[in-house]
Amino acid sequence: MSWIAKVAQHHDEYVSTVKGFGEDFFAEDIVQESYIKIIKYCREDQLVKDGEVRKAYMYFVLRNMFLDFKKQKNNKNKVSTEVLNYLGEGISNDLEEIQRADALNKIFDKVDTVVKDLHWYDELLYKLYRDTGKSMRTLSKETGISTSSIFTTLKKCKDAIREEVSEDYQDYLNEEYELI
Repeated sequence: MSWIAKVAQHHDEYVSTVKGFGEDFFAEDIVQESYIKIIKYCREDQLVKDGEVRKAYMYFVLRNMFLDFKKQKNNKNKVSTEVLNYLGEGISNDLEEIQRADALNKIFDKVDTVVKDLHWYDELLYKLYRDTGKSMRTLSKETGISTSSIFTTLKKCKDAIREEVSEDYQDYLNEEYELI
C-alpha cells in the first residue's frame, strides 16, 4: 500500500475536520486539494511515522488549505460564486462583480499601455521584473545590469504607471467605477 493511500484511509475524518472549520459545501474539494498538495510537496516520513499517519501534521495541512480557500473566496473566478449564481442566490451581486472585474481589467490594460509607451529598455526590464517575480539582486546577477540601474529604471516605470493609473485605481478601491 502506498503511503498516500494510508493517509487517505482517514478521508471521512479529514472532511469532518474541514467542516469543523466552517466550510460545508467545499469540504470535500479542500480535502482533495490537500492530497494534491501533499503528493506535490511532502515526503512519506513527514506524514507517516512508525506506520501511523501523523494526524497533527494532516490537521495543519487541512487548516492551511482551508485558509487559502477563504483567502481566494473573494476571487471573481471562484466556482462558489458561479454555483451561488446558478442556484439563484447572489444574483444582485452579478452586475457588481462584472463591473468590478471590468474596471480591474481596464486598469490592467492601462498599465500595459503605459508600459508599452516606455523606452524599449525600460519596458523589457519592467516586464522581466514583473513576470518573473525575481528580486532586483537576482536580476542583476543574471543579466549583468547593476542593481542601482535596475532600481532606477523600475522606479521610473512605477512612477509613470502611478501617474497614469492612480486615479483609476483609487476609484476602483472606492468602488466608484463606471457602469457598463
